[in-house]
Amino acid sequence: MSEHTSTSLFLVDAYRRIVPQYLRVAAIVLSAVAVLSFLIPQTYTAETSIMPPESKSGSGGLSSLLQASPINIGLGETAGNKTSMIFKEILTSRTLLEGVVDTLKLTEHPLFAGADRADIVEGLSSAVTIDSKKTGTVTVEAEVSTGWFPFGEKPDQAAHVSADIANACRMVLDRINRDKAISQARQSRRYIERVLNDTKQQIDSLQGIMQKFQMENKVFALDEQMSAIVDNAVTVGTELAKAQLELAMVKQDFQSSSPQVQFMQQKVEALQAQYNSVQTGGLVTSDGFSIPFSEVPALTRTYTNLVRDLKIKEQINAYLETQRMQELIQEAKDIPTVVELDAAIPPRKRTSPKRTAMLFFAWALVTLGYIVWVPLRTVVGRTA
Repeated sequence: MSEHTSTSLFLVDAYRRIVPQYLRVAAIVLSAVAVLSFLIPQTYTAETSIMPPESKSGSGGLSSLLQASPINIGLGETAGNKTSMIFKEILTSRTLLEGVVDTLKLTEHPLFAGADRADIVEGLSSAVTIDSKKTGTVTVEAEVSTGWFPFGEKPDQAAHVSADIANACRMVLDRINRDKAISQARQSRRYIERVLNDTKQQIDSLQGIMQKFQMENKVFALDEQMSAIVDNAVTVGTELAKAQLELAMVKQDFQSSSPQVQFMQQKVEALQAQYNSVQTGGLVTSDGFSIPFSEVPALTRTYTNLVRDLKIKEQINAYLETQRMQELIQEAKDIPTVVELDAAIPPRKRTSPKRTAMLFFAWALVTLGYIVWVPLRTVVGRTA
């Protein structure tokens, strides 16, 4: 019989003789692992899924600010995906986790007895998992462990708290978004009101300047005034031309000293004086609405500039009033900023420990240990 065959037979015999010991050790280890699985903390996981609301064209307030946000999250992504990424960042923030702790009063919960607020928040940062998908959906998973010796109501409490934490993350996210939108709308409204107040003061100032200009230069309705002045000038000028023609004809028939010539001469002089008065600002000295022709270009330019500036300010004022009303509406809005797809419910099964897997790995380790230990023991024994 060869040495190889002898060694193989010896190993087979060694394995056969070690089976009772192997079974005893395996039973002890598996029993210990089974008992340990009832003593170690049990973890329960609850999940909720959310997504941003549908964006509406023409919306102001928070939507406009988000669209104008300098945050760049990839190229070619939709606004919904970008909002989901922003949701993910907010959900992992310390502010949100602190809001969850305060909302659920976790410092008073039996599962967190003895832990202060900061420790609970730090624990939640690793217990809450956020995942965003390309569809825009955001998933929130919350894991809660019972602690050692999970007997009595601890498993049920952990299951319910995991669902409460997941749902609280959604509610606190919605509250943070609403508070942010209201705060931004309030800041925008206050800024618009300051600009609106300045604009109204500028309008009052321009109206005062316009009133003073009109009083000093007798300008009230420039187009109508110029039309009336031109009509007067044309009428007087026509009469003057007729009188001059008649005077020339009378001079041909009468002497210069004749009453007829003197009468026509006086008529021409009177019409000439009226025509000159029209050119210099009115037929009579008490005329308060006529404008000298020589001053018309400068007055027209100044008047046009004043009217233009006043109309611009009035249009700005109307626009600001519209924006102010939009921000007031945005500030008073109470519309959810998060769409709930699936609410978290208390899980019926624990996430860990998995007893079947623990027993299998324990048995595999014991078996592997004996498979390795028997040949080593045989080799050492034969060498000795």
